[in-house]
Amino acid sequence: MSLQTEGIVVRFGGVTAVDNIALTVERGQIISVIGPNGSGKSTLFNAITGLVPTQQGTVKIDGTDISTAGTTARVRAGLARTFQTPRFDPQITVRTAITCGFYSTMNARLLPSMLRAPTTQRDEARAEAAYERIVESMGLTDLSDTLLGELPMGQVRLVEVARAIASQPGYLLLDEPAAGLSAAEQKILSKTIRDMAAENIGVLLVEHNFELVKNLADNVTVLNRGQLLARGTSSEIAQHPDVINVYLGGEANAA
Repeated sequence: MSLQTEGIVVRFGGVTAVDNIALTVERGQIISVIGPNGSGKSTLFNAITGLVPTQQGTVKIDGTDISTAGTTARVRAGLARTFQTPRFDPQITVRTAITCGFYSTMNARLLPSMLRAPTTQRDEARAEAAYERIVESMGLTDLSDTLLGELPMGQVRLVEVARAIASQPGYLLLDEPAAGLSAAEQKILSKTIRDMAAENIGVLLVEHNFELVKNLADNVTVLNRGQLLARGTSSEIAQHPDVINVYLGGEANAA
């Protein structure tokens, strides 16, 4: 059971943003993708989730090829993700934002919903119980009725992670979730990621905070200018000469 990419290529005009990238995330694993700004990390996420077309390569979930599937089909196949910039209406509450994540797991159709059929009521009861567990574990219980526009960005990021968890994914893709988080919020995020892996969810993490990566990731893939630079454990990556050169040497500011 795994999320796999093989030979992924994404081009924007004459620019190759992702060049022949393969990776595997097994259920229960935490895999991190790191690299300088512009290295193709978010583009790879967008290719996996169907937000940008690929020119070559395949994406598979548990052996099923979803390379040509739309974004909704990929969510239903078990993918969930967050974004570098959370995509929420600032005028909705924390409860509404997180509850949106449950919609893809509900089977109720329009008429049963209007008639308050037993299946609809059971779905809603399960979603409410799951919501309470999620917000309690992430320290968001007291914010349920708060508008997102009234929260600092760190808490909004936690809400977005909670929304992704609510969709009950098999694979969770987190795009720089620790950006703007306080030390206390980072601890909550780290525990949440570990809990997801313990529940047999595969986690793919893009993150600039290498200390967080070191503490969480089973394996690290390093991209530079859209290409694979290195792959290994966090300890191996921290000592890899090419990685050190990219981050600290002449290529550190490459777009």
